[in-house]
Amino acid sequence: MSADADKSADVDQRAASLAHEPEEPLPPHLEETPGLGVVVIGAGDMGLRHAEHWQAVGARVLAVVDPDLERAGAVAARFGAAASATPERALADPEVAVVSVCTPTHLHARLVVAALDAGKHVLCEKPAALTLRDALAMRDAAERTGKALRIGFMRRFDPAFETLMAYTERAGRPLLAQATITAGVRPKRLMHDALANGGPIIDMCCHVFDLWERMFGGEPNAVSARGYTFSDDKPELAGISQRALDSALIMLEYGGGSVGQIQVSWGLPSGIEPVERHTYVGPAGLVTVDWNRHVTLRDASGVTRWRSQGVDPWRAEIAQFRRELLEGAPREVPDIADGIAALRVSLAVLEAIASRRVTVPAEVADMEEVMEEVEA
Repeated sequence: MSADADKSADVDQRAASLAHEPEEPLPPHLEETPGLGVVVIGAGDMGLRHAEHWQAVGARVLAVVDPDLERAGAVAARFGAAASATPERALADPEVAVVSVCTPTHLHARLVVAALDAGKHVLCEKPAALTLRDALAMRDAAERTGKALRIGFMRRFDPAFETLMAYTERAGRPLLAQATITAGVRPKRLMHDALANGGPIIDMCCHVFDLWERMFGGEPNAVSARGYTFSDDKPELAGISQRALDSALIMLEYGGGSVGQIQVSWGLPSGIEPVERHTYVGPAGLVTVDWNRHVTLRDASGVTRWRSQGVDPWRAEIAQFRRELLEGAPREVPDIADGIAALRVSLAVLEAIASRRVTVPAEVADMEEVMEEVEA
């Protein structure tokens, strides 16, 4: 294997580096459409990325909200926007049409519901929520207000996603799917907090659950898993009182005989390069993936290779949402139903780990209830 083929990095880091590279100019019909007024809630890396892409597709970033007012001001200044520590004033602004929610996951529901009730459309980063209760409250608010609520499964806008779907179709069914996702302790420590972001089973595996639901035509009908906290001895996380499981081996059984296995860990030593690789074995071929750099199909016709051209999926996602809002384009950005579907699988995995039994996503309860049952 070449040195180049052995190198890998997670899609978040790679896309962040691409965000500042020049891309193809927007089509004239987008440049000529009046800009949407946008508020970005959350001034971290993801909030900055959303603000950059909204501006790039012709929207007006009117305000940036973050409890850390200095951080909000630093991002807002880049776009000539207002800065605020709380969202109330921004949500009351009639010029605001869209809110991007880019906060820790446990805050999503409160902010999304407030934005929808204020008459704004919402793009909320994935995962939708930590609990079904919160996710369902978000869904109910969208239905009640009639406003668009989308969940940021931006990987659907990565050409690697479409290529992988096409190659696995050629590999046939049933498929034996496997994904390995590993990284050192995450620089954003809240990603390890069970009460804030939920750890990789909720925060990262949701991408794979969303992919496989589309690939296999539905959610899994059986889930089994074993979970671990490899970071227990890591001093970087000493300040987190309730650490999420950071490592797991997960088995998912789908209709039609396809089976998926995920090996995930965010508990390796800090500084270890993130890696994500998939394999798909079917009766007609083998597909291998170095996400999102390479996808390769080996079948009876020979070897077909695809290499990433550096498309930023966040920008593509935001551009599509803009088209949906202003031009009535067909919906392609995932909605809250997609977010709930992925969350159900994440919770089924956590329930399978807690109870050491096979679970079914369609029957899963919130983890608070699961833990009460286990303790009883």
